[in-house]
Amino acid sequence: MASNGIDPTRIMAQALDGLALRQRVTANNVANADTPRFKASRVTFEETLRQRLHNEPGGNLNLVRTHAAHLPVDTADDASPARIVEMRGTTMRNDGNNVDIEQQMGILAETTMRYSAVSEALARKLAIMRTIASDGRQ
Repeated sequence: MASNGIDPTRIMAQALDGLALRQRVTANNVANADTPRFKASRVTFEETLRQRLHNEPGGNLNLVRTHAAHLPVDTADDASPARIVEMRGTTMRNDGNNVDIEQQMGILAETTMRYSAVSEALARKLAIMRTIASDGRQ
C-alpha cells in the first residue's frame, strides 16, 4: 500500500476488470451490428479510478450498513468502478441500430493494448514484491 493510502495493485486490478468488461461489451456490440433496434453499450471506469487515485470526491461509492446484523463495510474502494452505459440517443441505420462497426473495432484494439500494458505493469510490480519477500534470493 502506498503512503497516501492508495493500493496501486488494487487500482491496477480494477482497471483490468474494467478493461475486460469493456472488451466483452464491445464484442457484444459487434456481434449485434446487424440486429434491428439494437443499441450499443459502452463501459466507463477511468474517471472513477482517477478520482480514487487522487482522493477526490466521487471516487468512492458510499456503501452503508443498513442493519446491525449485516457484515461491516470495509472500504468502498473494493467495489468495481466499471459501469455499463447504453447509448440511446443515436441511430446509424433506418432499422434503429446504432452500432458503428469501425468505431467498435477501434475500441477493441485500444482495449486490448491497454489491457496488455496494465497486466504487464502489474506483473512487474508483483515480481518486485516477490523479490522483496524472498529477500533478494532467487
